[in-house]
Amino acid sequence: MHGAMQVRKAVEGDFDELVALYQAIGAAVAGTDNDPIWEVGVYPTYEELSSHIAGGEMHVCVMGGRIAGAVVAVSGGEEGYEDVAWRSSVPVAESAIIHLFGMHPDFKGQGLARPFMAAVEEVLRAQGERILRLDVVGENKGAQVVYERLGFTPCGTAYLAYPDYQGDFAFFEKEL
Repeated sequence: MHGAMQVRKAVEGDFDELVALYQAIGAAVAGTDNDPIWEVGVYPTYEELSSHIAGGEMHVCVMGGRIAGAVVAVSGGEEGYEDVAWRSSVPVAESAIIHLFGMHPDFKGQGLARPFMAAVEEVLRAQGERILRLDVVGENKGAQVVYERLGFTPCGTAYLAYPDYQGDFAFFEKEL
């Protein structure tokens, strides 16, 4: 069913389409229980998107020549993650952290999230990563359900203060 799906690292030429992707996701879920509170220019900033692309950290799912989804995987932990009750003994500093995982509303309900994430996990495993960790805004119940369906284990909640948003976050991890 997903034979036409291509998963690759984002390239500079994808920038405008990625901005549009995150704008479309933000508009589609604003005010719902699946709102990641993304506002392009605030989070993610244009500089963050460019940096993730340049650093080989942005992965995209392409269907029919369009970017259907994207996710960032950053090696080396995240500030505030030391205080989380992780189930795995893999040190936070050796974690791959997932950010900005989203599918374009035009592709919602097509069953792409699971094979997309599985393909990204395969790439990360090949790069030597052993565990994925992430945080989700506490009120974003929709994303929490999605991550559990994708095989991530809930690891409690904690307060985090990011530059653009402070509050309670839910944490998840998945061994690769």
